Amino acid sequence: MKQPLSYVGLGSILATRARLAAIALMLIISPVVSRADPPDYGQETISTASTTMSETTPTPTSGFSGAIPDRSKLTGDWWDVRDTLFSRGFALDVSLTQFYQGVVAGGTERDFEYGGKLDYYLNFDGAKAGLWLGLSLTMHVETRYGEDVNDIEGMLAFGNFNMAFPKAGKTGTGVTALKLTQSFFDHFLLIAGKINTLDDFRLNFTGRNGLDRFMNSAIVANIINGRTVPYSTYGAGFALFEKDGPEFTFLVRDPDNHPTTADLDELFAHGVLLTGSLRLPVALNGLPGTQVFGGGWSSRHYTALDPSSWENIPDQGGTAPEESGSWALYYNFDQYLWVSSFNTNTWIGIFGMSGLSDGNPNSVRWNVTIGLGAGGLIPGRERDTCGLGYFHIGVSDELKNLLSGPPAPPGLAQRDEQGIELYYNAVLAPWCRFTGDLQIAQPSTKRLATTVLLGTRLKIDF
Repeated sequence: MKQPLSYVGLGSILATRARLAAIALMLIISPVVSRADPPDYGQETISTASTTMSETTPTPTSGFSGAIPDRSKLTGDWWDVRDTLFSRGFALDVSLTQFYQGVVAGGTERDFEYGGKLDYYLNFDGAKAGLWLGLSLTMHVETRYGEDVNDIEGMLAFGNFNMAFPKAGKTGTGVTALKLTQSFFDHFLLIAGKINTLDDFRLNFTGRNGLDRFMNSAIVANIINGRTVPYSTYGAGFALFEKDGPEFTFLVRDPDNHPTTADLDELFAHGVLLTGSLRLPVALNGLPGTQVFGGGWSSRHYTALDPSSWENIPDQGGTAPEESGSWALYYNFDQYLWVSSFNTNTWIGIFGMSGLSDGNPNSVRWNVTIGLGAGGLIPGRERDTCGLGYFHIGVSDELKNLLSGPPAPPGLAQRDEQGIELYYNAVLAPWCRFTGDLQIAQPSTKRLATTVLLGTRLKIDF
């Protein structure tokens, strides 16, 4: 709970100083500019199941050493320790991402908030460690601290998706991924362990998890999955794939969210979640793209007012009829539209997401997201990226009816939500990126005026 505006005490003084210190850090680091541009740094990649294991984990290169403005990580190669560990199968990556974001119009409160995330990634390659080919272990640990705008911006979608994890609004640390994979014959992959949904979400130009490009949950990932797919949970499955070709993935998961706890004695206590997706590579005028068709079904019992990892449901925990099971279908795509023949870091691409659900207990009946991404458009800034996205969330009739009057609290009547997000991501050094972000949205809650969010993000790779 926020303190009344008239309250002035040690806590508020410390909070103010923390914000000023964060802004000062951003300003101190911002003049650092790399002297050399590593090849393909800004270019997006097309992924297949054969590269899933390293999609969001470190991929060490020879760029660890060198002068601070040129190296790929701020702390360098650790006196050759980092390269030695990598040669033996261990890749470690640590990043700090700081957010300073505020509600400048609309919302439930006008304020700027400072918070951040520490992400620790460990990838183990069994072949390099002398075990056997195809074995991989991926771990992702997250620490969240500070405040964010998600509880004051008044939107159904999170204005700062990544700050909702591992636990929304709480300082804490959690192991959100601990996944073992084993590939066979370059065409079959077994998957088991604790699965981080955003780590495994692959769609070019979106920024994957809200740390690199877009920040709004309706643009970072497909929000139609918000009812059934938890952020971090246990599961197992398989993938069939051809390198640079089609890929089919099927997973069986616990429908409950376990981002900060083990809960091994409670696995599948409330049902089961089944998800599948078919990923098809396409080429438009010789330029790569991806088409993804997928869906999921959960046997868990839900209500339309149950909390979600992907959206800020009004009147969470309120009275609503319980439904048995929930399903959703979705379609995602990305496509390069242009890549410079002189520099592959200069490009323009398009992406989109859409979905359809049962509408009860899912609070989103349908959704559409469309956006553009670009890189290297400004001369001399070829590693910078920028993007513009639009989203429309078709709020379910069930949620609208539940919140249109008693017993729901007054002022929660709902409508469809739509908005845009614009960002510019400036690469200050290979290990440092500074982002300016603007979001304008019509919130799903009718009584709230247009929400305008203005924010910055500073990400440092150690």
